[in-house]
Amino acid sequence: MNMFTSRVPSMITDSLMAAKWRADTARQQEAADRFDIYSDDYEEIIREKIKELFCKKNYNRLYYHVNQSQNILKRVINEISTVYKVPAQRTLDVVSDRYDQILSEVGFDARMKKVNRLTNLENEMIIVVAIHDGRIALDLVSPANCVVIQNEDNPTKMDGFFYMRTLVNTTSSSLVEYPYWHINGDYMILDQNMRPKSIIYTPEDYPYRDKQGRFVLPAVPFHRQYPEDNFWDQDSGRDLYNAAVLMGVKISLFDYYFKTGTIKQIYLIGEGIDIPNEQVADPLTMLVARSSAQGNASIGVLDMQLNLDQLVKALVFQLNGTINNYGISADMWSLSISEMSGRALKIRNRALLESRQEQEETYRTGEAELFDVIRIVNNIHAGYMGWKKIPEEAQFAVDFGEIDFPEDPVYEIDLEAKRLKSGLISLGQFYMKFNPDIQDEKAAEKAILDNLNKLKITREENPTLDEALNFILKGTEKGQAGQGASTENQGEVDRGEA
Repeated sequence: MNMFTSRVPSMITDSLMAAKWRADTARQQEAADRFDIYSDDYEEIIREKIKELFCKKNYNRLYYHVNQSQNILKRVINEISTVYKVPAQRTLDVVSDRYDQILSEVGFDARMKKVNRLTNLENEMIIVVAIHDGRIALDLVSPANCVVIQNEDNPTKMDGFFYMRTLVNTTSSSLVEYPYWHINGDYMILDQNMRPKSIIYTPEDYPYRDKQGRFVLPAVPFHRQYPEDNFWDQDSGRDLYNAAVLMGVKISLFDYYFKTGTIKQIYLIGEGIDIPNEQVADPLTMLVARSSAQGNASIGVLDMQLNLDQLVKALVFQLNGTINNYGISADMWSLSISEMSGRALKIRNRALLESRQEQEETYRTGEAELFDVIRIVNNIHAGYMGWKKIPEEAQFAVDFGEIDFPEDPVYEIDLEAKRLKSGLISLGQFYMKFNPDIQDEKAAEKAILDNLNKLKITREENPTLDEALNFILKGTEKGQAGQGASTENQGEVDRGEA
C-alpha cells in the first residue's frame, strides 16, 4: 500500500510527510543557497565561509569588507543557458487558435528562458500547469521548497510532490500552505502543520487523465542531466557554487588588503608615551601623542608593501579555470564585438555550443510532455471556462533557433553579398538579414528594389555622391579601427580586474 494515498489514516500521512520534508531540509537549503547567490544575496554565505577559514579576530576585521560584486555563478549560469536565447518555434500539425492564445498569454519563451536558467542553477525545476485569473499559467516549483515522492520501482520518476506556497517572506507564518499532488488521484492543500486544509480532488473525481484513462500529474519536471538513480541531482554544479563563494572571500580579502595597503601605519618609540584612545586615523586629522618631559620619543610611518598584482592574477586564474569547465572561453568573458570575429568566437566556444545541443534534446522532450499536460488541463476545463479545446489529434513540434555570433558589420555585408551573387539567397532574404522587422520575402524584395531605384536617381542628380560617401565610410572605418585598439587595451584592463 502506498503510504501517501488517501486511504491511509490522515494522522499517519501527516506525520510521514512532515518527516519527509525534514529529511529533505539539507537538500532544500543547498538549492536555496544557490538561488541566493544567483540573486546577488549572499553576503551571509561569504561571512560563514570567512568564519570557517579565519579566527574570530580576523573574522571581525573582515566582517564589513564582504564583497559579492564579482558573481561568477550568475554570469556562468546566464552564459550556458542558451536554449531560448533565440525564440523557439512551436508548431502543431493542425490549426489551433486556442494553443496560440495560450502561448501568447503565458509568454512562453520568457517563461522557458527562466526555466532554462533555474534548471542549470538548481539542477531541477518542476513546471505546474495551473489556472490563474481564468487563464492557463505555468508555476515554477523550485527544489528549494519542494519534496518529491519517488516511484518505488523507478526512483527517477515522480509519483507525487508537495511544495511550500506562502504570501509572506517567512515560513513560520500561518499563511504558509502546501499543495499536494499524487499520481493516485489526490490533490489537497495542507496547512503549515502538514494537515489537510482542503481536499480538492480524490481518486473518485480526479479529472486529469491521459488517452488511456490513467491519472496524470499537471506537472512536468525538467532536469539539467538525465537522472540515473535518483530524482534529485544534488552534486552537479557544486564546483561553481564553491568557486562563487571562494571568489567572494578572496575579493573581500582584496578589499581589506587595499585598505591596509593605502593607509600608512604610524608608530611611536620612546618611554612614557601616552596615546589617547578613540582618535581618527586619516590623512586630514592630526594624531595626538604625549611623552614624559624626561623621555625622548620618535615617530615614524610603517608602509605596508602588498603585491596586489599577484592577488589579481590569482583571482583571474581561478576565474578562467572555472569558466573553462563550463565551455566558456576567457575571451568571451571580457572581449567586445569588434575584437574578435563571430567565426572565431564560435570556434572558441565550441564546447558551449555542444552543451547547448545536449540541452536542446532534453528541452525538446520536456516541451512535448508539457504540451500534452497543457492540452489535458485546457480541455478538461474548457467547457466551464468557455475556452476552445486543443485538438486531441494535434502533434507537437518545437524548433530551437540557431545562435548568431556577432560579426563586423562590413564583413557581414560582404559575406551576404557573396551569397546573393552565388544564388544561395534571394534579394528579399538579403534585405531581411539586415532588416528583420520585415518578415515577408516579397515585401523585402520590393523594399530593396525601391531603395536601389531611389539611389540611382539620387546619383544622377548628384554626380559627386559616391565620392562623398566613400569619404564618409573611410572616416568611419578609421574611427572603428581606433576604437578597436582602445577596446583591446580596455580588455586587458578588464581581465586584470576580473
